[in-house]
Amino acid sequence: MRPDRPEVETDADLAAHIDSYAGTLGGRLGVFLGFPRGPDDFEVVYRSNAEATFASASVIKLPILYALYETYDGRLDELTRRREITPENRVTGSGLFHLLDDPDPSLEDLARAMIAISDNAATNELIDEVGMERVEESARDLGMTDTRLRRKMMATLGDNDLPVTGEWPEGEPANATTPLDCARFFADVVHEATLSSAAYDRLVVPLEEQKYATAFPRYLPFETPVAHKTGSLPTAALDTGYVSLPDGDAEVGAADPGDPPLVFAVFADRLENGGDGSDALAEIGEGVYEWLKNRAE
Repeated sequence: MRPDRPEVETDADLAAHIDSYAGTLGGRLGVFLGFPRGPDDFEVVYRSNAEATFASASVIKLPILYALYETYDGRLDELTRRREITPENRVTGSGLFHLLDDPDPSLEDLARAMIAISDNAATNELIDEVGMERVEESARDLGMTDTRLRRKMMATLGDNDLPVTGEWPEGEPANATTPLDCARFFADVVHEATLSSAAYDRLVVPLEEQKYATAFPRYLPFETPVAHKTGSLPTAALDTGYVSLPDGDAEVGAADPGDPPLVFAVFADRLENGGDGSDALAEIGEGVYEWLKNRAE
């Protein structure tokens, strides 16, 4: 059961609500909240450790998704091409393709499984499709300058021969990102800044159909518009995306039609129990939503 807390009505209430977790998590909290007025122009609501590097976990799948649609923009029909998942890429963990005999999905099937159910085998196959270098180039193009991809999913777990490539700072994770980098990804999506509208229409489908909804959106009303991607490790929990109020909700009040959705990135790591981080992210998400409601009234 989530704990009782003070009302979150003002900007100061929101800051106090989030700050309360920084001191009680027993780990590190990184947060960025802002309204994207442009692809890299935020009306910042709250930030703390927004440029700190975190192990990305499955959040690294966001620039892989973007790189795929950037590669095929202008020829999106080719995303129906089938691609067999190679045996070495059929790792365990999140997803289901590793459980299927001889899976033969389309590229877009892989993309949607990679995001909506965080399928690791699909992710590894798409890394082979677009290449690690292309993923990092795409990330840099979006302003995700502190995001890196150096290994496939589950490359350091279990018995496999998946490579770990390149270099990264000593003591830091191979795959990494920051709250601000992820906010820039979603600002680009909100403003459809760098791809065609047709590409964005397809790219957002699995983000809006995310099946892992127990972190930031856990306590939000059922019909809340939210698109996001989660990530988790035994010692970390991450969630990033954008959220807005339901249009025309008489009880809540409609969001200002001039407002873009609120972009969020809430990361917790260095935890003894990653599940505790998910609880904190859910409670922060509830407070953020309450603040949005009060802002709209």
